[in-house]
Amino acid sequence: MTERTLVLVKPDGVQRLLVGRILGRFEERGLKIVGLKLVAVDRTLAEAHYAVHRERPFFEGLVSFITSSPLVAVALEGPNAIAMARAMVGATRPHEAAPGTIRGDLAMETAQNLVHASDGPETAIAELALWFAPGEIVDYARDVDRWVLSPVD
Repeated sequence: MTERTLVLVKPDGVQRLLVGRILGRFEERGLKIVGLKLVAVDRTLAEAHYAVHRERPFFEGLVSFITSSPLVAVALEGPNAIAMARAMVGATRPHEAAPGTIRGDLAMETAQNLVHASDGPETAIAELALWFAPGEIVDYARDVDRWVLSPVD
């Protein structure tokens, strides 16, 4: 089932010059980038993104961190893109993330764990709408897909 999902390369990923390496992992796996932009996140967007955590004690820290420097917002598409991206990102706590995952290989702390990935279909739809305006996600064919995806009947 083809899905779309949101991945954010957080401010620490941008500052550590890891954007290309992180995006490359998704492309190498076969996921298609259908939206991509560098964003200087304001407080309103940060609070909307983290609204589910508003009552938690770490909410202010999340907002402060995500607004501290630009991030890269990416819309990815592919079969089971949500689960695939989540598996590639790894556990939230880097010390629990498996080697081979982005966090397992590159992150040290939970507060600076490099990436965010939507956790389910409803969340992906809402987050993509929050981060990408109409027309910013592009439908296109890739010639490589015949080598990455099984043929459609």
